[in-house]
Amino acid sequence: MEHSRKVLVVTGPTATGKTALAIRLARRFGGEIVSIDSRQVYRGMDLGTGKDLAEYTSGGLPVPYHLIDIVEPEEEYNLALFVRDAFAAIGDIAARGRLPVLCGGSTLYLDALLRGYDLPGGALPRYVPGVPRERQKGGTPSFQPPFRLEALTIGVYFSRETVRARIEKRLDARLAAGMIEEVRRLHDVGGIGYNRLEFFGLEYREIARYLQGQLTRDEMRAELLNRIRQFAKRQDGFFRKMEREGVIIHWLPAAEADGTAEVLLETFLAGRPLPPPQRRMSDTFYGRKTS
Repeated sequence: MEHSRKVLVVTGPTATGKTALAIRLARRFGGEIVSIDSRQVYRGMDLGTGKDLAEYTSGGLPVPYHLIDIVEPEEEYNLALFVRDAFAAIGDIAARGRLPVLCGGSTLYLDALLRGYDLPGGALPRYVPGVPRERQKGGTPSFQPPFRLEALTIGVYFSRETVRARIEKRLDARLAAGMIEEVRRLHDVGGIGYNRLEFFGLEYREIARYLQGQLTRDEMRAELLNRIRQFAKRQDGFFRKMEREGVIIHWLPAAEADGTAEVLLETFLAGRPLPPPQRRMSDTFYGRKTS
């Protein structure tokens, strides 16, 4: 595998505005979005997964997107299928002279693409720098990426306390917009069982419990807020792990993201050397939580 495809990656913890930034950059540089989200692949799961589809058509020319709404909620979809579909989408976009813009915060899915996991199969062996990691299951041949990804990876940075506040604000907005009704519709109209809804985690798990009478609405909101904040913390930890294992991420404060990202992307696409990241998540210490 000698040839490569240049891609832009826009990532970061939940509720940091990744999609909006990725769409602005895609519109500016002739790109198309490839969603890196383990749940946005499912049809009808919109508010709970944060698809924000209106953003793709507002503010200018529509931006095409891929790997959103491609399977039904009752269908099985996993990392191995995602990697195959993502490489197919990236290859198609690049073949048409467009820029693939990978956007999302499903960290395992992103890491699998950037570092070329061989799939499918069981547990990965321990990471050793420079040694490919393989997931194998029985005698099933692993998926071999058809090309290498040459990526500029940009992360949207907010302080942890700001992320916590943004998560709460977004959660309340989505509840007000009908997220409970979305889950009820998936069950009552779509025929998706509560066990399956709980499998999707976070919003779908806690709202399914509420609809079954296991939680009051206030209990559901409090539990969900806590779980989403814990999820953002786990994302943060995975990004630190990726950096320690050699993935270069340019973390940009949100207020500077647009301008700095454009300069970095112009430099990257021109084939010029990129400056080193000004911030590393793995070097950031938040201190003890005081409240």
